[in-house]
Amino acid sequence: MKVMVFGGTGWIGHKIARDFVAAGHQVSICSRGGNNNFAGAVADIETIHADKKSIPELASIFAARKYDVVIDSVPQENTIRGIFQYARGLKHYIHCSSTGGYAPLPFIPCNETAHYEGYDGYWKSGKKAFDNLALELCSREGFPATILRPCYISGPGMLPLDNLGGRRTDFISDIQHNVTLDVVNDGQALLQPVHADDLARSFLLAVQVPQKSIGQVYNICLERAVTLDRYLEITAAALDTVPVINHLPIEMMLAKHAGHINEIGLRFMAHHMCFDITKAREQLGYVPEHTTEETIEENACWADRGDQLK
Repeated sequence: MKVMVFGGTGWIGHKIARDFVAAGHQVSICSRGGNNNFAGAVADIETIHADKKSIPELASIFAARKYDVVIDSVPQENTIRGIFQYARGLKHYIHCSSTGGYAPLPFIPCNETAHYEGYDGYWKSGKKAFDNLALELCSREGFPATILRPCYISGPGMLPLDNLGGRRTDFISDIQHNVTLDVVNDGQALLQPVHADDLARSFLLAVQVPQKSIGQVYNICLERAVTLDRYLEITAAALDTVPVINHLPIEMMLAKHAGHINEIGLRFMAHHMCFDITKAREQLGYVPEHTTEETIEENACWADRGDQLK
C-alpha cells in the first residue's frame, strides 16, 4: 500500500515510516523541515517538503498522488479536515493522541470506555477536539479513522521524564550528583510508559486489521505502571546510584520551582496514570516487546551517554 507519514522526520514519525517500509509498503514522508533530528534515518524514503497546516499545500499533496494510508503523529483540526476532503480513495487514517485526556482517572487501570476530556483547556480544545472530529467524520462520513493513545513515551531519542514533569537536560546529572529531587505529593502516583518502538509498531498493527481498528480508539502502553518513587529508583539504579527524594505537595512544588517547572506535566504526575491495554492486545495483536523497567533503564543510560547532544 501507498503510505503517507506526516512528521516522518520526527522521533516517532521516523520509526513509523521505517516499520512500514520494513513491512513492504511504499512510504512517503511529509515534513516542513522544522524537525530534522532523525532525517538521516529516513534519507532513503521519499520526502515531500510541505506544511500540512497549509490547506493549499495539503491539497497539492493529495492531488499529485493517491495514498491508501495516511498517518499523522501530531494531528491538527485543519489537517484532519483537509485529509478528509482531499485524500481520494483513502483506506485508513491513523493519528496519535494521548492517554492524558483521561486524567483524573475514574478507575485504575483505565480503559477506553472512560470519559476523555482532561483537566485544562488545552485538552478540551486540542486532543479531545481532534479525536472527536476524526471519530465523528468516521461515523457520519465513513472517514476510515483510528485513534492511538499512548501514555508517557520513552526510549532512546528523547530525554527521560524528570521529577518536575518535563524533560530537562540536567535531570540525569542531578541524580548522579545526589541532588535532592522534589517529588509531587507522596510519590505514590502511578506512571506508565510506552517504548517508542512499541508505539510505532502499533500503527502498523492497526493497518493490518482495518475491519477491527477503523472507528476505534486504543490505549498503547507497556504492561504495567510503577510509582513515581519507583520510577526514580529504577532510573538512578541504571546510573549506579540511589535517588535522594523529597516529597512536597503539588502547590508547594509549583511555588518553589516557579519558572523552572512544567506545570501541566507536574499536574499529570500528581494523578495516577495507569492504563489497560486489553483492547489493543485482543483487537490489534499488540503485545509490548519491552518491559517497564527495561524501558526506564534504557532511557536513563541513553541520556547519560549524552547522545541527545550529538
